[in-house]
Amino acid sequence: MTSRLSQTQRITMKKIAVLSALALAASLCGSAHAGIVFKFLEDGGDVVMTSSGTIDTSKLVLMESVYGWGGVGIEENGNHDIIGGTTVGAVNMSFRFHDGTNFTAWSSLTGPWATSNFSATVDAGQKGFTTYVRDDANRQVPGLGIERQDLVGSLWSPDQEWTFSGASFASLQMFAGTYTVTDAQTGEFITFQIGEPGNQLPEPGVLGLAGLALLGAGAARRRKA
Repeated sequence: MTSRLSQTQRITMKKIAVLSALALAASLCGSAHAGIVFKFLEDGGDVVMTSSGTIDTSKLVLMESVYGWGGVGIEENGNHDIIGGTTVGAVNMSFRFHDGTNFTAWSSLTGPWATSNFSATVDAGQKGFTTYVRDDANRQVPGLGIERQDLVGSLWSPDQEWTFSGASFASLQMFAGTYTVTDAQTGEFITFQIGEPGNQLPEPGVLGLAGLALLGAGAARRRKA
């Protein structure tokens, strides 16, 4: 004779199913695409930048032209907000995002900063990079420039750390928030994070996968009933 589950047991099983579904959704999203993050924080009277993550350059578009950079810092050029650091090495490969990619997050009107500043010093890192290319109209748009020797297969990871001494978000005219450009076809992304990220809802894709997982779990329970 099969014993009935108590109300507490049913609630516990439901919680486990929800957590399992969310974990599955997160793992599926993580395996689908990857990206890199350049994070700026105020720290003891300075602004520091750290970089992390990995991007798959095979999921971007290799450019015939190479777009270089001079110095270390942030730029507001009237088109898009971009950064770069090439004092540790010159860029010799450039990649663009696929057609249809939305660049709004880095546009001059809505981007993470409102002025250029090249006063940063490099505290660590040996990989030169830029975050722009030029479009058919010769405008600077989001992209990626790197040193070929820093590729591991098709993967590239940033390693630079900077300090803007005696600076603040206000003096650099930076605006707290998360600014991400995501490739329209492959999902590879580059993020500028100004300040600590807030409590953000999961992306729609994550919620969709979680919903599918929950439906699957519900169907399995019904089949066992």
